[in-house]
Amino acid sequence: MTARVLSIANCKGGTGKTTSAVNLAAELGARGYRVLVVDLDPQGHSGLGLGVTARLGFPNAHTPLLRRQTSFEGAAQVTDEDNVSVVPADRSFDGQLGHGDIRCLSDALAPLRHVHDLVLIDVPPSAAALTVCALMASDGVVVPTTLDPLGLEGVRQFARSYHDTMLRFRAAPLGLAIAPMRIDLRTNVERETLGALRTAFGPGQMVRGVRTDVAVSEAFAQRRPVRRYRPRARAAEDFSGLTDDLVQRFGIDCTAAFAEPPYSRHEGFSRGISWR
Repeated sequence: MTARVLSIANCKGGTGKTTSAVNLAAELGARGYRVLVVDLDPQGHSGLGLGVTARLGFPNAHTPLLRRQTSFEGAAQVTDEDNVSVVPADRSFDGQLGHGDIRCLSDALAPLRHVHDLVLIDVPPSAAALTVCALMASDGVVVPTTLDPLGLEGVRQFARSYHDTMLRFRAAPLGLAIAPMRIDLRTNVERETLGALRTAFGPGQMVRGVRTDVAVSEAFAQRRPVRRYRPRARAAEDFSGLTDDLVQRFGIDCTAAFAEPPYSRHEGFSRGISWR
């Protein structure tokens, strides 16, 4: 069995891509899935959120983008989260590829796919070349978005870019999962935007989202996922529900004897709020 690879991407910044990468990885790892996070954003925030930074002299997430035929062997670092490792970013990466091989990330991941159940790639916004390389390595795409007009336009822009990329390189279409972030449906604009997303992409493309919760930013400041910082927070509950949807949508298999978060068995948490 080889790992599923999911890119977490959007053309717009500030939509919750890194937050999703960190918290989904922690949630899946707690369920027994072996998860690898590839921090492709030069800001390095996914690594920071899991307490990891690149080590001098070791490969990092951007090494294959600079040198051909470079693998991620030796690049992954373990974290304090169960079953979660990170290939951290090169925070000095300037966005320029050192070659034209768009399948460099796919090749770099090949040696690691058989020892993980899932790879999550945190893709930076407005970096077309990096996005193409990530898509060529992926089996699916998670598109976090805020529920406002700019967020809606960001999803539409990404969808156009995604389809153009698949056609240009004659690649098989990937599954898309649109995940609303920082949800507060008490506002008219959020309800209207959610309706516009459902109309534009169909309810089948929508997955459960995450409500507004200050615990998310507080947890990140402590370099912890929210499920460990404040396990009873509503965001922890929502990330659990989102995880359920992604496991089902992308057929993510687990090598562990069980694939259920311990707190759901012992603490009676629900499976999150459905926004579909």
